[in-house]
Amino acid sequence: MSNIQKIYAYEIIDSRGLPTIEAKLTLQTGQTVISAIPAGTSKGKYEAMELRDNNSQRFDGYGVLNAIKNVNNLLAPKLVGVSVLKQREIDKWLIQSDGTKNKSKLGANSTLIVSQLVTKAGALFQKLPLFKYINSLYNAQTNSQLKISKIPTPMFNIINGGKHANNNLEIQEFQVVPSSSNTFTKSYQTAVEVFHELKRVLIFRNANISVGEEGGYAPNLSSNIDALEILTETFAKKKLRLGLDVFIGLDIGSSNFYKDQRYYLKNYPHPLTREDYTNILLDLIKQYSILILEDPIQEDDFKGWSILNSKIPQETYLVGDDLLVTNKERLQKAIQEKACNSILIKPNQIGTISETIEVIDIARKNGFNCIVSHRSGETNDTFIADFAVGIQSDFVKFGALSRGERVAKYNRLWEIEREELKLA
Repeated sequence: MSNIQKIYAYEIIDSRGLPTIEAKLTLQTGQTVISAIPAGTSKGKYEAMELRDNNSQRFDGYGVLNAIKNVNNLLAPKLVGVSVLKQREIDKWLIQSDGTKNKSKLGANSTLIVSQLVTKAGALFQKLPLFKYINSLYNAQTNSQLKISKIPTPMFNIINGGKHANNNLEIQEFQVVPSSSNTFTKSYQTAVEVFHELKRVLIFRNANISVGEEGGYAPNLSSNIDALEILTETFAKKKLRLGLDVFIGLDIGSSNFYKDQRYYLKNYPHPLTREDYTNILLDLIKQYSILILEDPIQEDDFKGWSILNSKIPQETYLVGDDLLVTNKERLQKAIQEKACNSILIKPNQIGTISETIEVIDIARKNGFNCIVSHRSGETNDTFIADFAVGIQSDFVKFGALSRGERVAKYNRLWEIEREELKLA
C-alpha cells in the first residue's frame, strides 16, 4: 500500500558544519525513503522562514530541534495512513497547518522535509526514477505535457566571494557556463578541466587556492575585475572561446554591498548611484560575455531591475533570486514590472514541492527561464538534481566541482544522462 506508516525526523550536520533536518518515511509496505534539506547563507529577506532554536548553549543557536518536534509531534502522527500519492493534498494541508504567509509557525524546513519525503516515497511506490515521478507531478498539477528530453545546462561556481568567502571580492559567485549545445557529459568534463587549470593559474599568480562555502576557489584578489581576468586567462589556456564554447555567469549578491541607496564596491573611490552602478554592469556584460547575471540590483528596487532589464542584451539571463525567493507574489510583481527574465528556484525558499511547481508554471507561462539551485548549506541528498530534470529546468547550479555535497548532485545528473536517458 502507498500509505504512510511512520515519519521520523532528526538532526544531521550540513556542509557548513551546522545542523539541518534529515528524516525517514516508512510506507506500510515496509519500504523506506530518506531525505535531507539544505539551508542558505545568503538569504533573501522575503524567503519563507527557516526555524532555528536560537539556544546559544547548543550549536551556537543554530539547532533545529524545534523544527524536528514540529515534524515528529505535530505533522507525522496526522499523516499516518495517508497515501503518499496525494502530494498536492498533503502539501496543501502542510500550508494550512502552518497558517502563516512565510511558514513562521512550523518553519519551511519542517514543511519541506515532509513534502520532499512524500515525493520520494511516491516515486518508490510507483517504481519510477525520482525525476520521472516529479515530471508526472508537474504535468498533473499544471495540466502540461512536458517531456523529458535533456539535462539542464550546468553553471559551475568556480570562484567564491561575498558571503561565501573571506576575501576582497564583493561578487558572490563567478561561474563557468559551458555551451548549452553540449551534452552534460561534455559540459562536466570541460568544467572540471577548467577548474583544475584555474588552480594552476592562481598558483602562478601567488593567489590563495583555499575554497569557499560552495567549493569554488576563494583567492586573495584585489578586485572583481581581477577575478574576471583570471577566468578569461584560464579559458584561453584551455583553448576555449569565451562567448562560444564557454560563458561567464555572475551571482552578484548586490544586497550585501548596498546601503543608503548606494552600492559600495572597494575598487571605486565613491559609493555608486543606481545609474553609475547599472552602467558598470552593462560594461561587464559587454566586455566579458556575461551570459547570466543574478541579483545584480538590490532586492527591493524593482524600478532599478526594470531599468537594467530594458538595457541588457536580449541573450542575457537576468535572474531574480533574492528578488523573487521562489514566491509567486514576488514573481507576479516582477512580471508586471518587467523586472527580469529568469528565476532561481529553491524549494526551501517557499516550503513545499507543490508551491515550487506552481511558481515554475507561472514563470514558464510568462516566458521566464528557470534555474534550479542548491543552497550554501548542503547535504549529500541529490533530490534537487532529479527535481531539475523532472521539471526540465533551463539551467542548474549546484556549486563548484569539489566537495562531496556539490559533486553528488552533478554526478546524479551524469547518471541520469548516461543510464536513464541514454543521451551521453
